[in-house]
Amino acid sequence: MLDDYLEAGWRCIGQEIYTSHFMRFPPEEEGQLYSTVPTRLPLSEYGSSKSMRRLWKRGSQKFKIEAGSCFHFDEAAQRVHEAYTRAFPDRPLTGLEFYLNAPQGPFTFDTRSVKVFDGERLIAFSVFNLGEKSIYSSQGVYDPAYRAHSLGLLTMLAEIEYGLATGRQYFYPGYVVPGYPEFDYKHRVGPLEYYLLPSGTWQPAETVAPQDIPVNQMKTALAQLKSLLQGNGIGAIVCDYLHFDIRFFDDRPLPYLEFPFVLIPEVPEPSKIVPMAVFHPERQNFQVLNAKFFGLGVHHTPAYQQLMKQKPGLLRLPVAVLSTLGQDLCQNSALEIIQGFAQPRSPLPLFNSSNP
Repeated sequence: MLDDYLEAGWRCIGQEIYTSHFMRFPPEEEGQLYSTVPTRLPLSEYGSSKSMRRLWKRGSQKFKIEAGSCFHFDEAAQRVHEAYTRAFPDRPLTGLEFYLNAPQGPFTFDTRSVKVFDGERLIAFSVFNLGEKSIYSSQGVYDPAYRAHSLGLLTMLAEIEYGLATGRQYFYPGYVVPGYPEFDYKHRVGPLEYYLLPSGTWQPAETVAPQDIPVNQMKTALAQLKSLLQGNGIGAIVCDYLHFDIRFFDDRPLPYLEFPFVLIPEVPEPSKIVPMAVFHPERQNFQVLNAKFFGLGVHHTPAYQQLMKQKPGLLRLPVAVLSTLGQDLCQNSALEIIQGFAQPRSPLPLFNSSNP
């Protein structure tokens, strides 16, 4: 089952599994929206680079490395973790509360570990999950006093070696974020493949162009639709939507908008319908939604009017989807639907002018 989820672009977090293709970075701020692209390393013809071979040789000669035992969050691991989080307070072990309460399981996954020792002292460990043909690298933790030894990469290489020794076909090191270099170190372990959301396929990373990245496709498609609307005399704005991932925090059965970008046109009667447009990177088409702003102290019409006046790049107001006005739409069909609501209708005559 884990193999199937990983193949479909999902990833593990602690003892849970989830999928999310967009995220803000820096995550603790209202940063820029990026695509989080799942990666994997095929192991059938794997050969490490010269620099990784040097790192592995140096590390395995200096330290004792053990890989494959069932993960236990014991006292030695807690000591390393405490030192790690003092240096990196924003990077605690995911699922920490679970591991503290059940340090030896039972776990959702077949969760294993790599342990790195300096003599008898544990100085680093990593956590990985096993499928029948896959290995998912969940997280590495190390004593910051040893940061010069690239222990995070060393534990990843140990996981790869374990995957090779046990006949696994794929090594999944989590996601990268094109345009945000913090996760680029994952490319150092070997020639990665990217999971492409539009096609649902895995492709060599070097063949993936910027225009293939979902976040770029969404922005481009909505910008083109905005340009067409403006060419037809209809103003519109395209916003990053702050609350696109609200389902991670609020599971109430409310009709939240769940797209990272939204096009909002100027309409003459916003109290009735505001036809907001989104673009589906999976299906490569548009959807037009009857949507309204809501929230404590939020009144839809004045909120809409203020928004269209200020034209912000980031939409902070929560959005509720009341109904779907059109789905699986090409660009022209989406344009047609929005035009139908955005252009003022002529009033009906009060009488027939030929018969006063």
